[in-house]
Amino acid sequence: MANPLKLLKLKATGFQFIQELPVDAPPARVWKALLDFNGWFGMGDDRSTWQKFSFDARAGGQLVAQSRVSEVSVLFATVTYVEPNKLLRMTGAIGSTHLPTTNVFIWELQPEDEGKRTLLRFCQRSYGYMTADMSEKFQGGWKKLLPQLKKIAEGSGTRRTRGKR
Repeated sequence: MANPLKLLKLKATGFQFIQELPVDAPPARVWKALLDFNGWFGMGDDRSTWQKFSFDARAGGQLVAQSRVSEVSVLFATVTYVEPNKLLRMTGAIGSTHLPTTNVFIWELQPEDEGKRTLLRFCQRSYGYMTADMSEKFQGGWKKLLPQLKKIAEGSGTRRTRGKR
């Protein structure tokens, strides 16, 4: 992470994108997997290095990450809207902790094939003082994370349990 006390030459800007992913599971199962951030929200093959999460899935609830190697914890996002099995909306810094930005993250679950499958739609809208590559980094990150969520929902991924890997 860049030094948060260094003056940065940034301009206020914004971006938004939508990613869609078909999931071979009913919305209720996709929803359950989505809310289990410990199961899918991490980068790299060594899951023992992934952060631990606590998540409170109600309006005003928080997604908090804690490092596995130090006592650092970070408020990633606050839940702003919950409609079980359909829509989750959060706002927070996720990935831009020392920059003055606003990020909105929206997961929408659309049932397909009479509820046997789900179209997972993800949208991010961001505005604030950002580095030029922030949109590209977020989009690349979500392209790695969402397939991990899909694997958990479809039952083909490795699910982590709290405190265990």
